Amino acid sequence: MDERNWWVAPGRGIGPFRFGTPRGELRAALGTCRPFRRGAGAVDLTDDCPDGVQLTCGPGEGLYCIEIHQPVGVHHLGVPLHGKTRDVVAALRAAGVAVTRDDAGWVVAGGAAVLFSESREVEVVTAYAPRRAGARVAEFEAGTEAVAPLTSYTVLPGAGLTALALGTARDEVRATRNGGVAILGYPAEDQFFDEGLTVGYDGLARATRVTVTRAGSVMLDGVNLLPSRPRTAADVRAALTAAGHEVAEEEAALVLPGTGISIWTARPGPARPVCAVSVAVV
Repeated sequence: MDERNWWVAPGRGIGPFRFGTPRGELRAALGTCRPFRRGAGAVDLTDDCPDGVQLTCGPGEGLYCIEIHQPVGVHHLGVPLHGKTRDVVAALRAAGVAVTRDDAGWVVAGGAAVLFSESREVEVVTAYAPRRAGARVAEFEAGTEAVAPLTSYTVLPGAGLTALALGTARDEVRATRNGGVAILGYPAEDQFFDEGLTVGYDGLARATRVTVTRAGSVMLDGVNLLPSRPRTAADVRAALTAAGHEVAEEEAALVLPGTGISIWTARPGPARPVCAVSVAVV
């Protein structure tokens, strides 16, 4: 780490990491990485790699998020991005670099990088691919037709869940829900924390994925896809197979081919508990 000499390349990446690089290419270069989900409802896995590097890739998109923890040796326009936060911010401004404060941290040069600091030191330097760098977060209130959060859902393959159908317009989804947080930009997403739901939208603001991260049950043909501990993804797979379903295993997920249904674990491994159930447009 002491020998690292990486520069932030706005819109392109940090050091040797370039946005758009396929995950397989990154893994081949870095060696051992430990994949994990950043949150129960996170669609894409993040690879925890050597030297404090975390990389997030999406299918067909490649690398879109780079995080450098304990960023010794990371620079922007000659300014080291490690050390006391106030000193780093002052040095960047003295070099003519715009640095602004927001809920995420200190935003450098309009989004070239973000400095995260929960103490007095810069702890993480993060950079997002251009199409994701402009994403904003906004809270919204409960809808006019909101009802008490459900504690149990039934999966409707290819159609969504009871009380939340795929293809529903974003405004209609919010009208029946109890308020939450919106991700504005790419990808468009609403998180309904009180209900344990995350809804993703397409470019026309129609629901294309519904993910349940917390519920008493998420049922499909008598099988609870989101059981509590100590039941695991292996138990769910056995129950689904016994019920006549074809089940395929992917990295940190079980998938029911052709249905849009996936069952996620926080890390790879069939013996891990289920953290979320997702239903997407097929």
